[in-house]
Amino acid sequence: MRRSEPFRVADWLALAAAPTFGLMALLTAVADAGAHQMWCSPAVHGSPLGGMVPMYALMSALHFAPWLRLLSAWRRAARPA
Repeated sequence: MRRSEPFRVADWLALAAAPTFGLMALLTAVADAGAHQMWCSPAVHGSPLGGMVPMYALMSALHFAPWLRLLSAWRRAARPA
């Protein structure tokens, strides 16, 4: 059965989420490492789990399921019959 076009577009968007959040975590970590951070209150960065970098990393991990399904489908297709 052939899937309709909207479902295929949604599949591609689902695959784009994890790398996008991963890239956002990386860019935020690089941007937050600047000298401007010494002017900020230490209370803002008190917890290692607070802030945008851990949030983006968590979102990337939570959106990794479509990649796992794709890898599983590739492995099933590569098995000899």
